[in-house]
Amino acid sequence: MSSFVRVGRGLVRRAAINELASVDAVIFDCDGVLIDVRGSYDRAVLESVRVVMEGAFGMELPDTALDARHLYLLRKTGGFNNDLDAAWVIALWLFTGVEELAIRELGERLEAVMSRRPKNPRQLFDAVVSSAPDRSFPRKMLRVNPVPLEVLLERAPRSGRAHMTRDDVESVLRVQAQDRGIFAEYESFKDFLGRGRTYGLDLLETVFDDLYYGRDAVRAVFGTGPYFDFGEGLYRNEVPMVDGAVLLRLEELIGSGRMGMVTGRDSVTTWEVLNDLRAFFREGACVFIADELRRGGPETLMKPSPYGLLKSAAALGPRSSPLYVGNSAEDLHSARYAESYGLKTLFAAVVGLHPDPEDATRDFIANGADVIVGDVAELVEVLEKVKVRGL
Repeated sequence: MSSFVRVGRGLVRRAAINELASVDAVIFDCDGVLIDVRGSYDRAVLESVRVVMEGAFGMELPDTALDARHLYLLRKTGGFNNDLDAAWVIALWLFTGVEELAIRELGERLEAVMSRRPKNPRQLFDAVVSSAPDRSFPRKMLRVNPVPLEVLLERAPRSGRAHMTRDDVESVLRVQAQDRGIFAEYESFKDFLGRGRTYGLDLLETVFDDLYYGRDAVRAVFGTGPYFDFGEGLYRNEVPMVDGAVLLRLEELIGSGRMGMVTGRDSVTTWEVLNDLRAFFREGACVFIADELRRGGPETLMKPSPYGLLKSAAALGPRSSPLYVGNSAEDLHSARYAESYGLKTLFAAVVGLHPDPEDATRDFIANGADVIVGDVAELVEVLEKVKVRGL
């Protein structure tokens, strides 16, 4: 902590103060920085797992089995920028803790259903649900008692340079299934969830997207669907975390057209939620990884890859001294990985919406963040003090 100094309501690494004064461009992550997604993406992760687990087993999942804490444990590893990956791992993790009798029965049902090759995720889901015996279990509640997720994460390897991937975590879950003697059923459940990230093909991806986008927006984004009618999309719960007055103050500090964005989400819902705030961003410097993936881009574009950050910074100009603002470990890793491509950028962590901001602050200090603030308004205050008042 002695390496940081309090500036306004934020913390700044002492060694970064001079560089911070030279910042002439700001590139934002979106979720948890510009937009509050606790009622949308976070909820879609947990609800999509609930839908597929309860649909598969025909039993109710206890509320204690699904907790936002599990989602944040995965995000802290730096490799879960794609929320579908988090949902996939959480579903498999819960499966490894289901009582054996329920698993054996489900394995038999999945084998029978998958052999008939349902044409789409909805047909697969309905076939599995309808195959459940009327009186499989006298109780309605599904018993789940997996090994604590934090314990499994400690056992997982790291194939990334500093982050953990979904395959790293899944390799530990696979061992757990083997140890329990449920490996065949585990693999069948993976097939049921879908092993990829394709809407209209993989069940968990399709449920997640139908929950998040809703019946109308999902068609605008994918050109098809919905396969599951969950009503209006959860993205409609999203609200901006910043207002025009704050971004105007930032613009006065760094100049007009000097803001970009790098986000794993799509452009359609992002601009709908940000609305008039769109005018502050240079559109050529806004990178929407979800859009690029749907146009055929490889999954290696996803954070913590520095791809989006490099593309945004290039659009802002070759002599830019950018500050990248994010809220997760993968954002920080993206900034550091970009250095090996010649882009030196400072990193500001936004911790205000974390379940435990103090814990997040400690993590970001330990991992080398340059600035730590509660929100974008606090960041602008820090920049004003450093750039204008010459701290």
